[in-house]
Amino acid sequence: MQFRTSTAFIAASLSLLTACNRETPPAPTSAPLPTAIVTTANAKRTQSSVTQEIVGTVRAKTTASIAPNVMGRVKQLNVTLGSEVQAGAVLVRLHAGEINAKARQSSALLDQAALELKRTKSLREKNVIAQSELDASASRHRVAEAALSEARVMQSYTVLRAPFSGVITAKLANVGDQAMPGRPLLVLEDPTELRLEATVPEALASRLELGQPMTVRVEAIGAASQAKIVEISPNADPSTRTVLVKFDLKQVPGLRTGLFGRVELRTSQRNSIEVPQTAVVQRGQLELAFVAKDGRAGLRLVRTGRQRDGAVEILSGLDVGESVITSHVAVLSDDQPIEVK
Repeated sequence: MQFRTSTAFIAASLSLLTACNRETPPAPTSAPLPTAIVTTANAKRTQSSVTQEIVGTVRAKTTASIAPNVMGRVKQLNVTLGSEVQAGAVLVRLHAGEINAKARQSSALLDQAALELKRTKSLREKNVIAQSELDASASRHRVAEAALSEARVMQSYTVLRAPFSGVITAKLANVGDQAMPGRPLLVLEDPTELRLEATVPEALASRLELGQPMTVRVEAIGAASQAKIVEISPNADPSTRTVLVKFDLKQVPGLRTGLFGRVELRTSQRNSIEVPQTAVVQRGQLELAFVAKDGRAGLRLVRTGRQRDGAVEILSGLDVGESVITSHVAVLSDDQPIEVK
């Protein structure tokens, strides 16, 4: 029984040795990568500005709420929303019966006072009355004149005119509505002079100066407007810790009040690395670049910053002076042979 077990073990060992002595077939090899003809550029050091973006709203530099000084009913409304008006144009007429009645009464009293003054002057010239009676008559005449003047001023308040040329941007009343003193009926804006009003963090506002030039970008019209700082509030808002800053804007097509604007404020300067934008490719969530070294393309993971004038800022992944590949980057592979054109 023991002899049979040993014989089986020896036979199995010989079979294993025979299998190990057989030649293992070579693993298949992949085809070599073709040589890519590329262009290169050196990563260079540059000084860039550290900026902080603030947002604001475009508003008219000159705006007016058209509100009456007297109570009355809207009798006539000569404008609609968006109407362009000239300075002095009649916008609204109010019906105020009491004011008109007061004006007629004052006119009649003035006529009566004028007749009385004329009669007393005649009597005084004949020495029929004393000088004091003539003085009293003249005083009553002046009072009547003042009353009529006041009534006519009140009458003028029933006609509302445009204080300047502009566009009606809000219509808050209709014909027949009751107008109350101080309650706006219309809003008039001058669209030729616009500004951006923005709230700036108090720490940043201390670095701003009046007259400082800026660029305001308005995404709604896809354009930028040159601007300058014209007002800086002397006080900060204690609840938001911000300061109101106003920027005068140059007119560009499509710019109007109410639009959303952005302005970048420079906070400091920093040294950074720049390469051409064509040197960086996006693959999924990764940003890649290739470095030319010893006739091959070396893959680098990079992190980019701002882009400007065809160049991109490299925050990490490259060193100054390295030769980066700027063409065919999207189809290159790591360690691929290259020939620099």
